[in-house]
Amino acid sequence: MTVKELIQAEIDKIPETELNEVYQLIKEYNHKKDSSKKGVLSKIKQIKIQAPKDFSINFDYYSSQDNSHE
Repeated sequence: MTVKELIQAEIDKIPETELNEVYQLIKEYNHKKDSSKKGVLSKIKQIKIQAPKDFSINFDYYSSQDNSHE
């Protein structure tokens, strides 16, 4: 028996009322697997920075501010 057939045999034993939970687990597994395939640039693109509009221009000014009170 192939692994796929073994999985199918186990799924066939699960009551219909509980199949949604198995389906959600499979979807979650596939989503995590797809996410791990993303390259570093795709992951970096997802980073969101909240800063003033002139942050990149005045980086030196903002980086020298005392932020110890935060």
